[in-house]
Amino acid sequence: MTDLLRARVLSRFTCLGDKCEDTCCRGWSMQVDAATLSHYKRDAPELLEAVEPAKETPWIMRKDAGGVCVKLEGGLCGIHKKYGETFLGDACYFYPRATRRLGDSIVMTATMSCPEIARLVLAGDDAAALEEVAVSRLPQELRDYLPPEFTQQQALVIHHAFLGAANDKKADGAEQNFLRIASASRSLERIDKKEWSAMAAYYLQHADARLPTAQPNINDPFNLLHALAGLIAASKKKPPERLAQTIAEMETMLAVSLDWEKILIHADEKSFPAYLKLQTLWKKHGEYYTPVLRRWLTMQLSLAMYPFGGFGRTLSERVTVIGVRLATFKLALMCGCGMYGAVLPQEAVVRIMQSLSRFMDHLADSAFSLRIYAETGWMEESRMRGLLE
Repeated sequence: MTDLLRARVLSRFTCLGDKCEDTCCRGWSMQVDAATLSHYKRDAPELLEAVEPAKETPWIMRKDAGGVCVKLEGGLCGIHKKYGETFLGDACYFYPRATRRLGDSIVMTATMSCPEIARLVLAGDDAAALEEVAVSRLPQELRDYLPPEFTQQQALVIHHAFLGAANDKKADGAEQNFLRIASASRSLERIDKKEWSAMAAYYLQHADARLPTAQPNINDPFNLLHALAGLIAASKKKPPERLAQTIAEMETMLAVSLDWEKILIHADEKSFPAYLKLQTLWKKHGEYYTPVLRRWLTMQLSLAMYPFGGFGRTLSERVTVIGVRLATFKLALMCGCGMYGAVLPQEAVVRIMQSLSRFMDHLADSAFSLRIYAETGWMEESRMRGLLE
């Protein structure tokens, strides 16, 4: 058994198996690690028929013509059912968990790309809270996120400070929580890393005074949808059914259409009034979704092991990516409100959250995303504030 720090949401998590509405056994190339491959060769050579070589990794689970793992049987994993969990590779065994090392400390959290994790995150404010537990298995490979300038305790203090800022209920919405995080991140970027442990909490507490004047752009809602479509097209994969539904709702309520062949967004004289109508609805009912956005933001920082990890090389890049994702999620919720009514059914919120996370949380590289965000001006702090307000 190994002691580690685990996000509280995982203490409540149980895989839904054949009841899952968007199984991880469909549409993904689940990696098979070297230890598992050796296990199959030694103890169950018949399972070698279920794996195949891949370009991005040495081996993955083989999929059928529909993109479903060949070992998915009636909604359940045939390997798990017949051989037990010890025969699962790390990718299958640990999903939706994400495990990272901070020096001698190990931290395990989760991704909202799993419908049940998304559902549990929405249920309360403590999903990202870390608690000590003992586990019987760790991934074969664990990346160490601890920079040489910090002790693991200092790194955990900084990580907790950002989680606390994301989950601050006294702020004027999740957007303000994020803007404080963005401001503090840029401030930390300008000082020596050895000072971070002393200054992180200070910058977060005094961020409001340093926020720039917002520079909104009337085209931003349409640019958000266009950017999402561009990333999907670049992945060269058809959007899964649930994500396609979320995007279709955004097209309908924004009165636009996406040209997937040319990667263009077509707006007309109805588009801007449609967005203004959504804005009016959100001003009346958006407060209802403040906890949703706050919990989403907190789990994004938890998943990224922020500020030590994330999608991007620098703090400015990482926080920009999180900000654009927050704005995209907010816009999708706004469109859902317009389509289903002021108060969305919980399962609609789960579907929007999970479908976007299933795509955005698993992008392989940040370069193309950041190029798009730079072109729209969202790398600038004032433009990011305008995007979110």
